Amino acid sequence: MKKLVLAGLLLLQGCATAPTTQFYSLEAKYIPPVSLQKGETLKPLIGIAQISLPSALERKQIVTRDINGALHFAEQHQWAALLKQNMTEVLAKNLASQQANFWFKSYPWSLLGMVDYRLVIDVTQLDIVLGKTISLSVDWTFLNEKTHTILKHGSIELSQPLVDENYATAVMGLNTLLAQLSEKILMWVSI
Repeated sequence: MKKLVLAGLLLLQGCATAPTTQFYSLEAKYIPPVSLQKGETLKPLIGIAQISLPSALERKQIVTRDINGALHFAEQHQWAALLKQNMTEVLAKNLASQQANFWFKSYPWSLLGMVDYRLVIDVTQLDIVLGKTISLSVDWTFLNEKTHTILKHGSIELSQPLVDENYATAVMGLNTLLAQLSEKILMWVSI
């Protein structure tokens, strides 16, 4: 009986010291402009399709690489929402705040009716090496939604150093890269 009680206490002690899970969310770097003012004409609507990610990143855990290229899935450091949806929403907000001639709406936009244009982002690589660097590579396509024609297409590669091995620093780094991505896309996309 004493052994059973002792074993129970050890189990409880082990549960009490278990590390807690930290949840992270991306944030727009820019503040979107105010809504349509009275008398202002309607602007073209650009729908931001849900960003696609490599399958290894389709998980709650933040995925990092070590310097040898091995992947690590952080059980105690997770995304608060689906990463691809969070990235899509942040990109739409960043674009909206930088370009006043268009309305930007992240997927799903069905409540707004048809969009005039669609921006499709395919993340081909997102590598986080804690304490070293974060890099993002994307292919993007800008389409006329009404004629179903490709207006522009391109690839963008971005990276920046990470000053420490903190996951919060990596998340801030990805926020910065998404802001840079929106700036670069707007340089290429003109209607």
